[in-house]
Amino acid sequence: MGEEFVTEDDLLGYAMDGFPIYGPVNNTDELDPCNGRRNDEGEYQYHVRRKDQVNEDADYCNGASPETNWNYILGCYSGTVANSAVFDSTEYNLDLDYCFHEDTIPGPTPAPTTKAPSSVDTRPNIIIIQPDDLPFFDEWGAPPNLPERGNTNLNLPKAGMPHIERLRTNGLQMMQAYTTSPACGTSRYSTITGKYPSRSSYNRESADLTEEIAEVTIPTTKLADVNGYHDCAGYNLASTFRSNGYHTSMIGKWHLSAIKDETYTYDNSVHIVEGCGFDTVAGLYIENLKDGSDDDPFGNFGDGTFSHNMEWITWEAINIINYQAESGKPFFMYFNPTVPHGSNGIAHALLNFTCRDTANGDLGFDPNITGMTGDYGGSCEEYRDSILNRTEYNEDEYGSVWLDDSVGALVKTLEDNNMLENTIIIFQEDHGMDLKGSLYEQGVRIPQFIHYPDEYDTDSTFDAPVSVIDIGATLFDFAGITPNYELDGESWRDAIGNKEQTDYWVHERCLFFEYEWDRGARCGCDKYLSLTQNENLSSTYKKGLTKDFSTDELNLFDLCDGTDDYVIDKTKNMEESGKNLKDAFVEKFVSFEKTVKCHLNNTDLWRDPEYTYCELDYIAPPSLSPAPSLPLCREEAGDKFFYRITSGIPRIKDCDWLTKNSNPISICETYVDYHQDENGDIFLPAREVCKETCLTCYLLNPSQVPSSPPSILSISESPSMAPSLLASDPPTESPTDSPTDSPSLVPSLPASDPPTESPTDSPTDSPSLVPSLPASDTPSDLPSMVPSNAPSTSSECGDKDGKFFWKMNKRGNIIKKNCSWLAGYDPSSRFVKNICRKSETEDDLPLAKELCPLTCCTCPCSDKDGEFFWKMNKRRKIIKKDCSWLAGYDPSSKFVK
Repeated sequence: MGEEFVTEDDLLGYAMDGFPIYGPVNNTDELDPCNGRRNDEGEYQYHVRRKDQVNEDADYCNGASPETNWNYILGCYSGTVANSAVFDSTEYNLDLDYCFHEDTIPGPTPAPTTKAPSSVDTRPNIIIIQPDDLPFFDEWGAPPNLPERGNTNLNLPKAGMPHIERLRTNGLQMMQAYTTSPACGTSRYSTITGKYPSRSSYNRESADLTEEIAEVTIPTTKLADVNGYHDCAGYNLASTFRSNGYHTSMIGKWHLSAIKDETYTYDNSVHIVEGCGFDTVAGLYIENLKDGSDDDPFGNFGDGTFSHNMEWITWEAINIINYQAESGKPFFMYFNPTVPHGSNGIAHALLNFTCRDTANGDLGFDPNITGMTGDYGGSCEEYRDSILNRTEYNEDEYGSVWLDDSVGALVKTLEDNNMLENTIIIFQEDHGMDLKGSLYEQGVRIPQFIHYPDEYDTDSTFDAPVSVIDIGATLFDFAGITPNYELDGESWRDAIGNKEQTDYWVHERCLFFEYEWDRGARCGCDKYLSLTQNENLSSTYKKGLTKDFSTDELNLFDLCDGTDDYVIDKTKNMEESGKNLKDAFVEKFVSFEKTVKCHLNNTDLWRDPEYTYCELDYIAPPSLSPAPSLPLCREEAGDKFFYRITSGIPRIKDCDWLTKNSNPISICETYVDYHQDENGDIFLPAREVCKETCLTCYLLNPSQVPSSPPSILSISESPSMAPSLLASDPPTESPTDSPTDSPSLVPSLPASDPPTESPTDSPTDSPSLVPSLPASDTPSDLPSMVPSNAPSTSSECGDKDGKFFWKMNKRGNIIKKNCSWLAGYDPSSRFVKNICRKSETEDDLPLAKELCPLTCCTCPCSDKDGEFFWKMNKRRKIIKKDCSWLAGYDPSSKFVK
């Protein structure tokens, strides 16, 4: 029981009694004899059931002799990571040199002064149900029909689907849910990781060096651990839930491991899937079934002795639920029915196989399942006959009814165990079916229902675009878990019923779609598609040709048809041939191009993954004639801006360089402040200099532009929330890429003004950030670029010289850094936040938050009265808010940032 690369905050596993084990803490490969965690004072203490049960005054661990408070301290662990192993609870073997057996202890020491709270874990159970190739029925708000289908209907089976309908009508229905990619394996990758499939580490390993972007297909998108990327062992939902105290299980179709056919065995496949974070793997179908034809011959994955078997996988899932009900431990279950996928036909499975025919051999008995075989005296044959009878022998409905019975059996088991109210059930399709394998709406829009009685009332809906990548972030939010890896998705938990946050999801949030080398994006009502013009390389292009969709290389569609509401009229397909709006809305299209480039940069195969937030930076032209171009809203190719600090050296670039960059928006959005060189020249960030490229040259309705001249922001008035990137050790010479005689947006200061020494981070007598413009050059209608009452940063709150404790490496060496090094990173990144949150040090070195309060955003400041500009709505009305409104949201959320 152990993991190779861990810190004292990493949960390695559980001791024989089920209590958590953390480590290592001594910066070597060894775990402490009595493994635990340090308290806020830096004292090392044993970790009991929960942190709030620790008596802070007791020394629970003392070298090799843990204190004998066995009423509260259960379990002990010793050994090295290399030799650690997992033992069944009846086969454990503790090292007696380090741990005491309970029967050798004369008696417990006095209990902590405060009574330990109940050990019952009240976090919600979680089940994700993701059937294979389920239709999108009209009753569920399906997207418009294919152009060729017109006004035809696709209704629920005649027998109904009462159990799935119960999940929908008694919970929360997502009215505009999407997958990231329109194929089984690629979609499942996003569900289980919370990331786009182009990020697959397996793809990074197998991609052709000539590929500019990731090819997203089922064969290239697998969970694997390669080149330091741990998609399987760590960076997914199952691994994260398991490391945070959940029991994790996977049942049904997997499709996410690269397994060679000739080496396949059922047991080996189970072992491989278990390695991706699952405690239990059962009822496993490692790949799609084969039908045995010449075109699809049986292989080792399916030798013709078994087929779809919903009774088997349902029975396995019920066993796990019943066991977890007794254990009291919350569980995460990934339940993937193979039906109604057409491979090895559903009718063929019902008529020619039994409940005993499984991928793991003969089951030996008919499982007795309430709601399925149990309603027919335990007879598998009679139950399967009932499916044929209830559907009136309509083969198109067999799979849906079989699936619905299975869902009903799971819900009944939860009810019988009094677990239904506190279980989150997410039911969703893996991709659209009308145009499976394409990026049109009929390929990427999916039904998605969330049943969670403790949280959502009946008939709840959320009418905003969401994606399968959001599942992970949302479930972690509900479980109170902070994942140890970056996700692309966002939690929609707080947006439900919150109008302000809903507006963000409806109008501003962007989703991306990937398949093969094609890419798409939806922001608000608009959707962008980039298609490879080759039928052999693009299934989207190929299907578009045959189904009368727009197949232009570059496309822009309005999915709301000029309104604010997504079109679901079956006869109004907004992506059909002739509805490409690219040439009609050039500015909007260009903005989409930049947004998609941002996404491509984030997911670039040949660079370290980035998680820059990519949004559509576009405001529709005002209804009135815009004001003339303003002097400060003009961009010249040679205008210089401050890019970033690399190895302590400030990098100055110009707008021409920015426009040629593959991802200029990412650079524009990266928060840096300004740089003042030794000659006194001030360089502003790209967003303030290259405004046309950065799309920060907003045009306001002239009636809304203030008549007073702009307020000029001095360095001493710069907002404290914006960390200065002024190098603490400026070079003695100007950087080679920023000659002192180069033109700058801000004129150089007079020679008498430059300081003789390197400026402090925020001197009170520094020259103004933007020198005042001559009166003749200052138009009366120029909007204020910065609020005049911006919070101030005192000189006492600047970053200081010296070095702080960063970390201890594996060899036990202390690693120290200075503030200018830290300031070279995005201050909103988890990397910087984690450094600034550190509360333990070595050798009495200062911590980052103590030495670098400006970069760590720990400077004292207070909100001011008044209103600030928030945004401009679609009707060109300025929306203003005050600080108390903003303070009502999580300051670390993307919404606030």
